[in-house]
Amino acid sequence: MSKSLKKIKEQIEKLKKKNPVYAEILDFYEKVLEKQLQMTPSLTVTQIESRDDIKKIQTQEGFPLMNKEDFTLDIPSSVLLFNSLCEIGKTVTPKMNEDIQRIEYAIADNNLHLDKLFIKHFDKAYQEKIAEKLQINNVILKFLVYMSIQPSIAANVEKVKDQVDLKNWLRGYCPVCGSLPKISALTGDTGNRHFMCSFCNFLWSGERLKCPFCDNRDHKKLHYFYADGQEAYRVDLCEQCKKYIKTIDVRKLTYKPDLNLEDITSLHLDMLASEKGFKRPVPSLWGI
Repeated sequence: MSKSLKKIKEQIEKLKKKNPVYAEILDFYEKVLEKQLQMTPSLTVTQIESRDDIKKIQTQEGFPLMNKEDFTLDIPSSVLLFNSLCEIGKTVTPKMNEDIQRIEYAIADNNLHLDKLFIKHFDKAYQEKIAEKLQINNVILKFLVYMSIQPSIAANVEKVKDQVDLKNWLRGYCPVCGSLPKISALTGDTGNRHFMCSFCNFLWSGERLKCPFCDNRDHKKLHYFYADGQEAYRVDLCEQCKKYIKTIDVRKLTYKPDLNLEDITSLHLDMLASEKGFKRPVPSLWGI
């Protein structure tokens, strides 16, 4: 077992004790992650080269290094992973078993083509149209597709991350792929803010007193609320665009958190924010 997987497993066990209501979803995520990490060493992705002068202009003008469609994917590995994740998913609940079987039937009947789904992963409308036409659960399909290509996405990020000018990028979208953040964290003595990309999981710094979605700096329109009894977990709200982002104050935790795990075990905060009339710009993989 790799050190990274061991640490994540240990953190999952702690979170299950801390938040028992999330035990089932954490067990599922752990199995998914394990399969992803098993696939990673055999991945083959090509690196996209970019000139230094173009990179400088991109940073100055606010353009990300890549677009989602630029990511190179290892399709054969993604197909293998998809099949493995289907087997895992079918053991979670009877409803998920039924939903995944419908997806598998569509593939077997040649009505659903995985390679095309992977290649057009960035096309939300295409996937929704396919799901509606075949009467399959789009949330489950989206989850399986994304988690199947995620190792390839991570491999792409690993190849280009050193090209990012982090010192001069304080925007509310990812410098690698241009996607919006799904969660943020406050770190260090002064509470420096970091965002995690909703697509490629890249981490970058951002302004603390500004909405990452509409650039609002009016403190009268920026608020937040804490989870009851959990001061390390808060939700930042913007009255101007009516959007929100969850923020983990790492300074108040006794461990270094995995932000993906923290996102999963704070879904109750998403529900509370929604009840208050605020919207999460990028839905979680769990459909919330």
